[in-house]
Amino acid sequence: MLVKQAIEFGKISTGNTKMPGTTFAVDAFACKTGSKLAKIAGTPCSVCYARRLQKLRPSVDQGWKLNLKRWEQSNPKDWIAAMVFQIDRYNVDGYHRWFDSGDLQSVAMLDAIVEVAKATPNVQHWLPTQERKIVKDYGKDFPVNLIVRTSASKFNGPIPSGIKHGSQVFTKGNDPLGKECMARHNNNSCGDCRACWDKSIDLISYPKH
Repeated sequence: MLVKQAIEFGKISTGNTKMPGTTFAVDAFACKTGSKLAKIAGTPCSVCYARRLQKLRPSVDQGWKLNLKRWEQSNPKDWIAAMVFQIDRYNVDGYHRWFDSGDLQSVAMLDAIVEVAKATPNVQHWLPTQERKIVKDYGKDFPVNLIVRTSASKFNGPIPSGIKHGSQVFTKGNDPLGKECMARHNNNSCGDCRACWDKSIDLISYPKH
C-alpha cells in the first residue's frame, strides 16, 4: 500500500505538540452522546475544544469531517489496513490516541480499532469515549495494548459503576479523583507521563481548561 492510497481511507496525524505518537480524529459535531451533552451546562462536552477548533479553522473542520466520511464509505478491512499502514509508518514513539476529536460511531468502528491495535502490538493505544453503550455492546476483552477510558458525563462526576478504566474533568475547588493529569504544570505537555495509556491506572482526572 502507498501513502496516497492509505490516506484515502482516513488520515492519521502526527506532530501533536502535547502528546507523543500519532492521533486519529473525526468530526466532533458527529459525536452521538457528546452532541447531546454539548447542550447541557456542567458537562465537558458543553465546552468542547474540538468543536471550537473546527469553527475557527476550516481546514481542520474539513479534515476531521473527511476522516469520518471515509470511515463510513470504506470496507472495514480496507480501513483497518490503511490505519495499520500509517501507524507503522509514522508512529515512532509507540503511543497512539484515538479521537483527539470526535468519538466512536458504532460497534463496528470499535471492532475495527481493536483489529488495528492487534496488528500494531508494539504501539500502545488509548481511546477515550463517552459511548458507554457501544463499549458495552462490543462485549469482548480488549487487547493488552488498547485501553478504553470511559469519560464522566459531568464535571467532577463519578465514573459509572462497572467501568474498569475511566476519566473525569474536575473544576477549580474540587479534588481530582484517581491520578491527576499534570500537563498544566509541564508547559501543557505530557512530557514523560504516559498515564493515559497505562492499564494499571484506573482513573485519571483532567483539570478544566
